[in-house]
Amino acid sequence: MPNEVTIGSVALPGRSGAYGLTLRNGLIAAIRPAEQAGDATRFALPGLVNLHAHADRAYTVDSFRPRSFADAVAAAGQARAAFSAADVQGRATRLFERSVSHGVIRIRTHTDVDPIVELRAMEGVLAAKQGMAGKIDVDIIAFSTSRNDLADPYAVLRLKDAVDMGAGLIGASLNSSADPPQALEALLDMAEHTRLPVDIHLDEHLEPHQMLAGLVADAVIARGLQGQVTLSHLCVLSALNSKIAGELVKKLARAEVTVVALPETNLFLQDRGESSPIRRGVTLVRELLAAGVKVRLGTDNVRDWFFPFGDADMLDTGLFAAVTAHLDNEADLIAAICDGRSTLEQGDPADFVLLKASSFDDVLARRPAERTVFKAGRQVAGPARG
Repeated sequence: MPNEVTIGSVALPGRSGAYGLTLRNGLIAAIRPAEQAGDATRFALPGLVNLHAHADRAYTVDSFRPRSFADAVAAAGQARAAFSAADVQGRATRLFERSVSHGVIRIRTHTDVDPIVELRAMEGVLAAKQGMAGKIDVDIIAFSTSRNDLADPYAVLRLKDAVDMGAGLIGASLNSSADPPQALEALLDMAEHTRLPVDIHLDEHLEPHQMLAGLVADAVIARGLQGQVTLSHLCVLSALNSKIAGELVKKLARAEVTVVALPETNLFLQDRGESSPIRRGVTLVRELLAAGVKVRLGTDNVRDWFFPFGDADMLDTGLFAAVTAHLDNEADLIAAICDGRSTLEQGDPADFVLLKASSFDDVLARRPAERTVFKAGRQVAGPARG
């Protein structure tokens, strides 16, 4: 039949035995028990989704160790002044290509907008997105950095210009504002006007007296923006006593926000100083899930001033979450790295990755390098199929 592909003998999350997949017209048309007896040699995961990346900054350092979070911010500000649209396009394309090779079928990238880089990062990431069309979906956030305080009307105009270029979401580094309530109001005003979803860098610190999560949740509820707002980081939740944390988690659930946890970068930067870190800064993943909050994962920075390691592999991020956040439930962890999908189902988009592994724990333990990646039923990465 036209546009039909058959894949035999794979293991699936949440099911025992081996299965054959039939792909037709971009969908998983059928899932049936495998015709040949025996154990499956490949494990099928839904397509991986990276919901927090910085493609414009990726691969900018060979070796760098910030003394603190503030030191990383300062180093980034100095270096980004030299960015051109062309070099951003090249580095973003590299990140997207590496992501595809790992099995990522969608990536959300915070793209800097501020007086330092102006709109050059937007230009470069938009060009890279166009060049990768058909292989990976790229969601671009016009990200108002700490150098573009939305309490300033000129900063708001700059963010509007980025939206006009083609951003699909808007975001900001809210804690860095001189007037966070005013900056939040400006951001949500723009969200209502443009009808774009919001993704906020929020509470990327461990100081309870600086926490803004409650303020944001109240504003989301008051404006009726439930389900339209994502909060990334929320490190401070890990520094709260259990009663205060529990009440805040309930409020976040009422606001219907999505929380994106970023274990690699937060472990690297939080409580960073001269002595060994004690407070680790990974948000309260299990408590959020128990309250009904959607929790997702992202790689965050890749080889830049904030995190000098990584290669945009969401399986690495999944392992970090399993170890540091004790995200033990297999379905929850898979959903966190696959934007809600925890297995393959008949009728789903045929977006998935095949790995030489016997189980999901085996996948996390070894993160096999050879991966066969399908998007809309078409192979986009991995060895040629005979």
